[in-house]
Amino acid sequence: MNNERQLSGFERFLSLFTKVQAGEGRCIAVLGLQALLLMVAYYLIRPVREALILTEGNAELRSYAVGVQALLLIIIIPAYGLLVRRVATGRVFQCVNAFFALNLVVFFLLGQAGWRFGFLFFVWGSIFSVMTVTQFWAFATDLFSVKSGQRLFSVIAVGVSGGAWIGSRLASVGFETFGPYGLMLASAAVLLGATILSQPARDCVPTASRSAQAVDEQGAGREPGQAVRWLGGFAVIGRSRYLVGIAALVVLLNWIGSTGDYVLSNWLVEVARQQAPEAQAAFIGRFMGNYWSTITLVGLLVQLLLVSRIIHMAGLARALMVTPIAFLAGYLLIGIVPVFAMLESVLVMHKSLDYSLLNTTRCALLLPTSRDEKYQAKTAIDTLFFRVGDLLSTLSVIVGLRLLNDARLEFVWLIIILSATMTLVAWLVGREYSRRFGVPRESSGRGALPATGPGAVLAQ
Repeated sequence: MNNERQLSGFERFLSLFTKVQAGEGRCIAVLGLQALLLMVAYYLIRPVREALILTEGNAELRSYAVGVQALLLIIIIPAYGLLVRRVATGRVFQCVNAFFALNLVVFFLLGQAGWRFGFLFFVWGSIFSVMTVTQFWAFATDLFSVKSGQRLFSVIAVGVSGGAWIGSRLASVGFETFGPYGLMLASAAVLLGATILSQPARDCVPTASRSAQAVDEQGAGREPGQAVRWLGGFAVIGRSRYLVGIAALVVLLNWIGSTGDYVLSNWLVEVARQQAPEAQAAFIGRFMGNYWSTITLVGLLVQLLLVSRIIHMAGLARALMVTPIAFLAGYLLIGIVPVFAMLESVLVMHKSLDYSLLNTTRCALLLPTSRDEKYQAKTAIDTLFFRVGDLLSTLSVIVGLRLLNDARLEFVWLIIILSATMTLVAWLVGREYSRRFGVPRESSGRGALPATGPGAVLAQ
């Protein structure tokens, strides 16, 4: 009761969605705003990225960009590891974002000078999108203790969903008004705004909620072995069975997601052909608009109303398994009842849980890890290993289409197998999390779970 009397009005409002302690409202607001600005910065250039490559090249050129991204990330990740070792980790987030903002200014100037760089900008934009979000969550896990991070990440992540919606709306209006190069400059300005908030965000986290590592700012100056120097995040992942499991989880997640997107697109084209020829494009456009707006809305509601409660009641490790189990159940339903409306509903569930519950739990898995694991390993996992899932999906589609005439349902059963595998991997990761980082049960407090098992570390 004493804590409730100390809460501000904003903190009492946040308590409707998660447990908030006195003094945490300001850091939630700053980090939520920072996440929102980062997503606005990306969504401002997302249509620019698509427009430039499709007008200067074609869809085939766009598909080549995925492979180029993967090759570049093999070089970028070790270079990023060098940055983490040379720069105090409190400044890594600032340096990376300042670098990307400078890139946007350079692209703006080149565009004004008449240069054509659609392919280069598409590859750059794809790397920018994953690097900025990854850096934000690495920064956040570096600030909070395990218990406070599990409580607060769900409401901080609302800024991600809000920023995506605001950024997409601004981009649709701004493209007509300012053109592609004007949006680049606007994105750079917003990105710098998010970067400026880094120090206030670090300063406003209450001591009781702060990570023990965040109190000690001596993050740089370690002397890792030679393998770590040259391999960066790859070596950090390779030394840890726990991180290998998280990387496998991300590969499977994106393999499932990309394959599901292919099945939806293939089926949607067939459904659209039932319309008059002149109405097919409008039908597809209207469907995709409603589809993504539904995903955004459902994901936001799940993030706001359910994520914190699921983690609190089940524990982080059990909450990690909810999403792959939902994937498995949903795609099994499609395999049994292959109806397009069923596929649409399952994919809305899939994307919504991925962007809310699974994203929050994946980020929280790194709360108790070292700074090398938070920065270097997370960056490698969320960039290169994420793209590996894309590449495996593309390979699956190519092989499936060569071997089978109509492989739609076969792809659904492939997703079912991958979802079952992902469920097993999530269980193994959760078990390893509990083994490494499990804490004794609190002596009091509603929702406490036993000291052993996947739910050992609670969102207090």
